[in-house]
Amino acid sequence: MAIRTTVVGSFPKVTETGSDNLPGTIDKWQKQAVNDAGLQQEIEKVIRRILKEQEEAGLDLVTDGQVRWEDLPHLIARSSTGIQRGALRRFFDNNVYYRRLEMAGGVSWQKSAAADEVRFASAATKKPVKAALPGPLLLAYATELKPGQTVESLIPLYADLLRQEVQALEKAGVKEIQIDEPNLSASEPLTAKTVEAINKIFDGVKARRWVAVYFQDVSAVLPALAKLQVEVLGLDLVSAREKNPNLLSKVADFLKSGAWKGEVALGLVDARNTKLEDVVRLKQEIAQFTEAVSADKLWLSPNCGLEFLPHEAAVKKIKLLREAAAGA
Repeated sequence: MAIRTTVVGSFPKVTETGSDNLPGTIDKWQKQAVNDAGLQQEIEKVIRRILKEQEEAGLDLVTDGQVRWEDLPHLIARSSTGIQRGALRRFFDNNVYYRRLEMAGGVSWQKSAAADEVRFASAATKKPVKAALPGPLLLAYATELKPGQTVESLIPLYADLLRQEVQALEKAGVKEIQIDEPNLSASEPLTAKTVEAINKIFDGVKARRWVAVYFQDVSAVLPALAKLQVEVLGLDLVSAREKNPNLLSKVADFLKSGAWKGEVALGLVDARNTKLEDVVRLKQEIAQFTEAVSADKLWLSPNCGLEFLPHEAAVKKIKLLREAAAGA
């Protein structure tokens, strides 16, 4: 079986040609120059374009590009009451920002913010669609703490909200569900607690369960990640390579040891650099992992969401995925 291909979640909302400019349409909508129907039409147009681009690139598993999301924590504010969005903060070391979450009164989950989105995407493509959600640790760190609150104390609250979101997605027929946790690292004191929380979120879920870890040196946190009760681990094999030149061999050795029995998404394509990887070298890197585990347990993907790239570069990157995976 050939290595399969997918993306992590997000995709650029704007094309270089100017034919799609969702942020511009949102700005007009906020100024009441575009009505609700006009905004919805533009959103759906962009989603269809993103799905088509992934199909034409030959990806095996696609996403809707998280087009309706303003940022990664945004989803939980839309699905719950008692959570508002506040001041802008930089998202890790990227040139993008997110709005901090603020709790106002009692917090409770109300209705899935993602189920209808995935239903629309599934109807617009012949490919299976993956839903990607922010993880409980990411959300806890994204929250303005009130007196008496700690990041640790918020993990169970967000885990409960996410469990209800995941259950709604599964009820809606979603077969692939991912949780993103870019904060997980060997130096993160709440890694073990987060792993436990994710296992509770996914407990009893029949959909294929994914966890994506990025922006960190994943080699050091693999023993903790091996305790995740999920089918697929998405690993960033780019971000820490400069500081850890042996990153790929360390991860390959860990997989070869059998400590992780599930599947792995190899994040070997840099989603934060417009430079296109050399396909020959990429195939050589993939070979390190096919020597460690069978190809049917491997996926090839970008190391993180593609929203950090210009549209043209993102399209080239997803086309590269299929080219590199072919025959690997």
